[in-house]
Amino acid sequence: MKFKGLLSLIAVLVLLLIGGFIGSQNTHSVTVNYIVAQSDLRVSVLMLILFLCGAVLSTMVFLLYTLRLKWRVASLERQLKKSNRVDNS
Repeated sequence: MKFKGLLSLIAVLVLLLIGGFIGSQNTHSVTVNYIVAQSDLRVSVLMLILFLCGAVLSTMVFLLYTLRLKWRVASLERQLKKSNRVDNS
């Protein structure tokens, strides 16, 4: 299991390295219009910001889903213990 994790880590690092290289070669600038402001960013910086926002959002959704499942398991375990106590009495 550790070897698989190490291979995954190496694969992610290689992809990030390739992405960094491609991003450093892309020097085009784009104008981003916010609701209250406007800024000029390089395409690579904009892609990095959007990628990080997506990663944070998906991590939050995953954690909320996991917490909901853990609470459900704890609730069902309490019900099972209660049921076993009533059956044993």
